[in-house]
Amino acid sequence: MSISDLIRNKFTEEFTAISVGTLVTTLLLSFLLGLFVLVVYRLTYTGVSFSKSFALSLVMLSMVTALAILTVRSNVVLSLGMVGALSIVRFRTAIKDPMDTVFMFWSIVAGIITGAGYVTVALLATLLLGVFFMVIHLVTGRMNSSTYLVVIRYTQKAEGAVRSRLGSLGKYKLKSRNENLDETEVVVEAKLTQKNMDALAALLDVDGVDDVNIISYNGSTLL
Repeated sequence: MSISDLIRNKFTEEFTAISVGTLVTTLLLSFLLGLFVLVVYRLTYTGVSFSKSFALSLVMLSMVTALAILTVRSNVVLSLGMVGALSIVRFRTAIKDPMDTVFMFWSIVAGIITGAGYVTVALLATLLLGVFFMVIHLVTGRMNSSTYLVVIRYTQKAEGAVRSRLGSLGKYKLKSRNENLDETEVVVEAKLTQKNMDALAALLDVDGVDDVNIISYNGSTLL
């Protein structure tokens, strides 16, 4: 028997056939887990422009990863070839929001666990992560729910009125102050009630105040 025959027989012995039932079950479960990740992503999304393609990629990532792991665990030769193939792949898509990276990694991990055959672990881990993330999202959302950016443009003669009205807000943070020969623009961050908003809007009646903008703000995006 030649060396090539010995090698072929060795790897043939190590090969474990993947049944149609196993394949369908793995793909279906990874689809459901990826869909769950997508639902959590959609419910907690706070950005300005929702990307449908990125959301759909979360489901596909879970399914493709599960299929790859399912194949790798059944054949040593294929696993070595796949490692070599993946090592030359370069992903150049820019991820602007760090949370998008977290969701991508979550989807991939769910696919890895499913493809490895740990069905119970995959289900419990994915569901628990979803619950924990929703709780964190609700808590942080309530903390920032009343935070606004206030942009006021005024001339020098309205300086006193603007300072007085901002002082009535209590605690606020000055984000920027731009001045030129004609007018001044200040941007402050503060937690506002409806009464505060009405008081700031009344600044428009003050001589020298040109503009008052109140913008909903959650610390990272303008809504």
